[in-house]
Amino acid sequence: MGKLTRRQLLGAMPAVALAGALGGKAEAAHLESKALMGMGIEDAASDGGHLTVQTPGAVIDLSRDGLLRVRQRIGSERDLITLQLDGHFAPWKIGQRTPFLATLEGNGLTIRVQGDSVLVFEPHQNMRLAFDGLFKPAYNRELRGNRLMLDNSGGCGFFGIPPRPTKLDDTETGWTCRCHLARWDELWVCVCPPRPEDARRMKESISHDILYNLPKEKDTAVRYPTTDTLREIAEHCQILALHEEIWKDAPAWVDDPPGGDYKHPKPWETDKHIPFDAAAFASMRDTAHRLGLKIVPYCSPYYCNAPDIFGEMERVLYEYEMDGLYFDGWCPMRDDFRPGYHLMRRARAILGDRILYMHSSTDPFGSVDIYPPFVFAYADFCLRGEAGRGEGDLDTFLRYTVSGRQISNTVGMWCYYGSTGKPGYQLVVPTAEHVEAALRNGVRIWRQSWTWRKYPEELARFDRQYYSAIQ
Repeated sequence: MGKLTRRQLLGAMPAVALAGALGGKAEAAHLESKALMGMGIEDAASDGGHLTVQTPGAVIDLSRDGLLRVRQRIGSERDLITLQLDGHFAPWKIGQRTPFLATLEGNGLTIRVQGDSVLVFEPHQNMRLAFDGLFKPAYNRELRGNRLMLDNSGGCGFFGIPPRPTKLDDTETGWTCRCHLARWDELWVCVCPPRPEDARRMKESISHDILYNLPKEKDTAVRYPTTDTLREIAEHCQILALHEEIWKDAPAWVDDPPGGDYKHPKPWETDKHIPFDAAAFASMRDTAHRLGLKIVPYCSPYYCNAPDIFGEMERVLYEYEMDGLYFDGWCPMRDDFRPGYHLMRRARAILGDRILYMHSSTDPFGSVDIYPPFVFAYADFCLRGEAGRGEGDLDTFLRYTVSGRQISNTVGMWCYYGSTGKPGYQLVVPTAEHVEAALRNGVRIWRQSWTWRKYPEELARFDRQYYSAIQ
């Protein structure tokens, strides 16, 4: 097998331990109870053995006879799934209650209801569960027992830890997803979407240039946008994403993720993000801010070698006066996605209302088609498409794998060069037909000023067509 490129590595990695994703025990406990981005427990009530929990995205109702009913709240109010629980689990009660968590506790089974509209089934004995679906999915994908089932209004997903086979019985009137669990397994069942769409973010556009070959030492003008380039960007975009070339090379001691074999310079792997040219960086930042641009620099929790990745995130934000962060991957190829999930929640807690722009073409299952919407919900923007279109045609790919509309409700960004329909990377301006397809599926497209300027007529056409449609 030939050497993997760093881009390919993001979609083809063995399990990678995200060390420190939970931080210290006290900090982890605090984060576990914290509602983020409005995703929290709105109500948890017990009435004579009838239990109800409400989140922004779902209502979970457990009747006295053990019928669990899950209802979607955002976009389309409807019953999604039901589950008849065996009588031996009774009696049920509401146990733990925090701003983010409410537990439904039975005899041999705990159901952890989270504010991001995820139900985590925690069995204390072997069991079989059969979920009955009450909607007809237009998008139905499975990988290693994980399932994502969506239609234009929302849907649900099933994600097992460890992954175990699931069986889907599909009929004309509905479907049944059958899961077989062991003691200490976890089954994460998500309701889509977990939060409302952020209209403010949907109106913001991102400029994101990538230098595929790092420039020579003296070429700082290429590493940092010039004043003229920034003025051009500010005519169309509100957010400036800065890629890895803005930082100094990583120290000689750093190592690659498993499967990587990269040569220096490789600033993406640094343990401390230091501008390649501090004066040029500061001048660029100040000019961009004067022009009204928000800046999100490259800071990948997957590649970065900082022992304290969260401390490094905070340092980059505050020391360099940044408006958010860009994650190039977050949890590649890991069936147990929980460290990555907790990493995303802690990153969001650090960022507050600042921007989280995340690239996640195949994370965490090594798949274009199967992904956890409840993780994406903690990002403001999610960039997808570098690894191709997966199993779908163009509209299916855009609607259900790139767009976050009624799925995660993050803003779905099209990583265009990797999924144009032609082999390999196509560093070209999106065609008029592809712009139309993106817009009708609720997808946004980055602007690559540096890469696309070699096609001035096509770039001018893109600017007219795209920005007039989204403003």
